[in-house]
Amino acid sequence: MKIVNQNTIQAVGVTHDPDIKKKVLISKGEIHKLMMFGSATLKPGQKVTPHSHETMTEVFYIQKGKALFTVNGEDHILEKGHCITIEAKELHSQENPFKEPVEWLYFGIALD
Repeated sequence: MKIVNQNTIQAVGVTHDPDIKKKVLISKGEIHKLMMFGSATLKPGQKVTPHSHETMTEVFYIQKGKALFTVNGEDHILEKGHCITIEAKELHSQENPFKEPVEWLYFGIALD
């Protein structure tokens, strides 16, 4: 068993932009095929550059605010309560062009 309190975890920069902070609740290797489970906040104007993952599917659940996700060139505005699954190899980016921060939970699952 493992219990984690998000309020006591130190925020670290995401690999795509160290100014965007995340808190890792479950790290790679702790659960079979789970690459990471964490939360992140994008401040107004912040963005994650386009990228893809060759061997991982990502799932994002919006907890607060809204964000613009672009997947394979198609824009999607996601708000609180929305969940998006991005399959391996899909080119995607996220940005916050809105006036309030956006917060999400997200995780990655390794392919077989």
